Amino acid sequence: MTTKSQFQKIKSGDSKAFEVLFNQLYPSMCVLAREYVKDDGMAEDIAQEAFVKLWNARDRYENITSVKSFLYVMVKNLSLNYLKRDKLGSKFTESLDKEDYYYFNNRIVEEETYRILQQAIDDLPRKSAVVMNLSLQGMRNHEIAERLGVSVNTVKTLKYNSMKTLRVKLKHYFFILLLLLGEI
Repeated sequence: MTTKSQFQKIKSGDSKAFEVLFNQLYPSMCVLAREYVKDDGMAEDIAQEAFVKLWNARDRYENITSVKSFLYVMVKNLSLNYLKRDKLGSKFTESLDKEDYYYFNNRIVEEETYRILQQAIDDLPRKSAVVMNLSLQGMRNHEIAERLGVSVNTVKTLKYNSMKTLRVKLKHYFFILLLLLGEI
């Protein structure tokens, strides 16, 4: 998670703090851009450009919430500009309406939820994190056990202990707990 002190470092020009923020949010920004431009390379370019614009305007933002909003909106706008410029999406951009607005907002929530959940899972012990990630990919306990060369009971124990830890860690993110309980 990005802390207020980390954001203050970014505002003052600390490139290492900015790199941490970049590493946390860049994958989500690429996914969002890819939804619009349907091209992995261009999506990466757009996400990088959004971060460059953020770095250049970092002193204008007071807290991390506005930075996240800035990045999401910037990626959306850069993606739409790309589509307009290349005339690949002229029909797409002409047809934008309320549904697109809600779709965009839902994608933001989805990406932010995934980022928070993934960060919490990454903080688990290595084997527990692997089990949880495989579970989220839809693998069953016996498949995970086979893949990792452990017993099904070991997988169940690791998942149980991981869920206890994640419940505490994500207690303020009720919606993520619902996702976890429904998916695993």
